[in-house]
Amino acid sequence: MTPILGLDHARAILDAALAAARAEGIRVSCCVVDANGHELTSARMDGAPWFTAGVARAKARTSATMRADSGSLADLRAAYPELIVLIDNQLPFDFTTLPGGVVIRDGETVLGAVGVSGAHPDQDVACAQAGIAARPAD
Repeated sequence: MTPILGLDHARAILDAALAAARAEGIRVSCCVVDANGHELTSARMDGAPWFTAGVARAKARTSATMRADSGSLADLRAAYPELIVLIDNQLPFDFTTLPGGVVIRDGETVLGAVGVSGAHPDQDVACAQAGIAARPAD
């Protein structure tokens, strides 16, 4: 049976990512998507800018769809800008190479991704990674 990312695990990831942000004194939005980039859960912290929810969603969807952390795709954009345009034109969401989208894996299997937006890119990534680290074991 192929493992999936269920709502309970997605909520645990979201809660842990937001807790990490709170501990750092930053306000962010977080979105968790399944392996197909479909949203499972999301939240915008009090005081986080309004647009961060959409950015977090784009980061998560990009990571899940491309099977790579969103920030790691910046080199691809730099080397092949036309390719990114072609990819973006085929997606039903905005493609981004902003850091903060991190793939959720079970071994080599991509379960989904988490996107965080609202702080410095390194902080967004750290919050996303904290969320993934808190994912309950099956």
